[in-house]
Amino acid sequence: MKRVDWLFLVSVLALFTYWLLIMVFSDLTGPIVGVYYWFQNASVLIGYPGAFVVSLLGNATILVPFPYIAVIFFLGGATVGNVGTFIFDPWILGILSGIGATLGEMTGYVLGWYGSRYVNQEQANGFLDFANRHPRLTPFVVWFLAATPLPDDMLVVPLGVAKYSWRNVLIPQLIGKTMFLMAIAWAGRIGLAIFQSIIVGDPTNPVSKTIEVVTFLLLIVCVYVVIRFDWAKVSTKAKAMQDDDTKGSQ
Repeated sequence: MKRVDWLFLVSVLALFTYWLLIMVFSDLTGPIVGVYYWFQNASVLIGYPGAFVVSLLGNATILVPFPYIAVIFFLGGATVGNVGTFIFDPWILGILSGIGATLGEMTGYVLGWYGSRYVNQEQANGFLDFANRHPRLTPFVVWFLAATPLPDDMLVVPLGVAKYSWRNVLIPQLIGKTMFLMAIAWAGRIGLAIFQSIIVGDPTNPVSKTIEVVTFLLLIVCVYVVIRFDWAKVSTKAKAMQDDDTKGSQ
């Protein structure tokens, strides 16, 4: 097994042990309550400019998760006191944070363009071969990762190393990030009150504790899947299949 596989197993086991402890000892609560209130207060304080900045920083941080999505979620549902009047517009939040996230992600592309010790050259060459064989599919893959919570650092950086067209990275990134973060802002508008009642209303509730653990588990799985994906292997298989088709047609 590779080191990343061992790290994944250790992380999952540690998370499972943590879940058992907080379930057995009912008075124990996870850190999510304190984090929640901190994010809530900080998000309202930074407003629209902060949405742009945290989205840029969150996507410029290579392989280090930065919870900028939570900020956009809280901004989308932020209200004035308890009167229910929303402070921020989800459409504007989506546009500003989408632009910031795209610019932040492109720093990884630039880093890859000029070379980086974080990227395996064989992997980058394998992805370039894949991109050349599937020119229409590659921008869709870029858009798909941008439009989902899956971390796309391990894709964008090799794109830069492979000298892939920056336009085919920037445009799908901008569309995907804007769509995703606009949806997050609207999710905050619709579901923040429900989320608060479940998570913060009773932090000792087993359901709240389980949701917290599942959230961390999903993050761990997403990072592991992206890191373990082998573009070089995919390219080799695609080339072999193409060669078999060519021989069969002769």
